[in-house]
Amino acid sequence: MDEEFNKIESIFRNSTSPDLLFDAFQEAIKLKVENLEIFKILLGNPALSTDEIKMFVEKLIKEFPSNAYELFIWAAKIFEHKDDYHNSLEDAVHYYKRAHGYKPDSFVPLLNLLSLYNYELALPINKNIIELVEDRISSIRLKSKIYYALADHYKKIGDKQRERKFLLLAEKSFRLENK
Repeated sequence: MDEEFNKIESIFRNSTSPDLLFDAFQEAIKLKVENLEIFKILLGNPALSTDEIKMFVEKLIKEFPSNAYELFIWAAKIFEHKDDYHNSLEDAVHYYKRAHGYKPDSFVPLLNLLSLYNYELALPINKNIIELVEDRISSIRLKSKIYYALADHYKKIGDKQRERKFLLLAEKSFRLENK
């Protein structure tokens, strides 16, 4: 099994052939490899297209539903760093939304979503990002982290009123969370 595992890992790490990657993936599933790290290597392989990454993520979630949250976060991070910035940004937002939907009390997907906001360009998705984050705060367990990040965001764009609002909410939440 170790030899087969090492072979699969090597293919995931080094292959530039989507067909070979797919075959190795099928073999890993057949062998019931449950090591999420090896699949992260596969998903991060630059030879894969956007559609192939999405296909592998969906298949992995069906095989290992308990790892869905981590897989959504990992896929979003991959799309954050793809060369095709505008299309990949939408994919990253999509997977962070799915991660939050899977684990709605976690602040991580919302903080990561907020980090996608582009302060250099007035992109339509910027508004969507802020709306998503603000609309989903109610389900977060550690709200102070999101409130502090939103206060910082509004400071960066020069909206003093909203900066103060979220700073006050952050401080209040922080006190409640640390009782």
